[in-house]
Amino acid sequence: MAIRSTTNIPPQKNKATMKKIHLSHKQRLVFYFLLSFVLYIIAVVVIQTSISKKHQRETKTEVAKTYLSIAQKELNNGQDINEVLKILPQNYRLTIINNKGSVCYDNIANSTANHNERPEIISAKTDSVGVYFRTSETTNQDYIYVATQLANGNTIRIATPYEVSNQYLANIDNILLYIAVFVFFAAILLAIYFSDKFLGVMTTLKNFVASAEKGNVDYEAVHFPDTYSGEVGSKIISLYKQLEISKLQIIEEKDRNRKMKQEMTNNISHELKTPVSSIRGYLEILLGSKPVPDDKRQYFLERSYSQTLRLSNLINDVSIINKMEESAELFQKEKITIAEIANEAIVELEDKIQERNITIKNNISDSIAINGNHSLVYGIFRNLIENAVFYAGDNITIGMECHREDQNFYYFRFYDTGCGIDEKYITRIFDRFLRIDEGRSRKNGGTGLGLSIVKHAVLFHNGGIIAKNAATGGLEFFFSLEK
Repeated sequence: MAIRSTTNIPPQKNKATMKKIHLSHKQRLVFYFLLSFVLYIIAVVVIQTSISKKHQRETKTEVAKTYLSIAQKELNNGQDINEVLKILPQNYRLTIINNKGSVCYDNIANSTANHNERPEIISAKTDSVGVYFRTSETTNQDYIYVATQLANGNTIRIATPYEVSNQYLANIDNILLYIAVFVFFAAILLAIYFSDKFLGVMTTLKNFVASAEKGNVDYEAVHFPDTYSGEVGSKIISLYKQLEISKLQIIEEKDRNRKMKQEMTNNISHELKTPVSSIRGYLEILLGSKPVPDDKRQYFLERSYSQTLRLSNLINDVSIINKMEESAELFQKEKITIAEIANEAIVELEDKIQERNITIKNNISDSIAINGNHSLVYGIFRNLIENAVFYAGDNITIGMECHREDQNFYYFRFYDTGCGIDEKYITRIFDRFLRIDEGRSRKNGGTGLGLSIVKHAVLFHNGGIIAKNAATGGLEFFFSLEK
């Protein structure tokens, strides 16, 4: 007979029991407020019950003391004890105890116990009135005991039942209940209102993050309520937007630098091509199989030397610009006098200045000094003077002056009375390898980087520079250097 094998399959749990209960934020808020309200009511009831018990006990004690005083007075005056009982409420217990602690009289129960050890009796003998709260051993009922001494030495004790009534709970002023309920529901409504605003902020931020992850953020569609959390949300979005703009600017700056470097590389390649080709051509002629006359040989050597100087100047200028752009911290600063440096550049170019019959006016005061780099400031004045000497024309005047200053900067004017330049070149005058007159630039050995070096040197000293054609003719440069 075949035996069927069975596998113990655990019973499936009820999906309904496994499903977690998810409450909305409003439901959770109402639940927490309701729980808080219930706990508050319980606390109030407990505290009020305690206060009520204490108040009732104190009241009953004072009433018992009053009856005790009346009973003491009547008994001391010889009044019959039965007459005294008529004065007391029916539920009051009256006990007379002698000096030995034995009960002489008790209107409710007979007791053979010695009462001298009872706390109220001990207090009555030392104080005017003894008071104690406890359960009677005779009747097994809670009493407030008050006792005092009689004139004959016995002790009179009155006991009143200590039963706390909770009837006060039913008599609570309805206005308090109405206020509590009103405050509860008002608090819930306010909490829901502000939580909706806060949830709106969180939802907006959540949607914003989702959009940011997809890269399609619409800042115009992002709105926050006029609340503290909304202000925080707006600042978060604003910071993210600034970071995004900064990121784009960095990318654009890198792209611009890449294009500039590529353009500069192409320009350098172009600038190197002509002198290298010229030197190569001259050397090929000199090294050729045909003899070269001495005068021609000297000419080719001089031209080769001239092109070599041009290459050297080009390499030096490119090196200076790259150093200022990428390693400006390598340029050390010291106290330098501007007029002295300008005179150095004038002396260096004195031969070319005299050759073109140019007048130089250095009106910069000897007292003007800054914390700067000597080499770069020298480059500013040398390149400006050289630019004017080579391209402004003969029989002109070149001038320089510090026309004003403020707390942080000196402001300089450099000018010539030459021919000026076409207005279309004014905005590009500081561009690298810009040549307004291609033929004259190459003839004078210029690299096309002089004014670009001037601009970078001014920026290194936290200043600014502009150029314009003077109304009276010639070219003017206005630049500032940080003190």
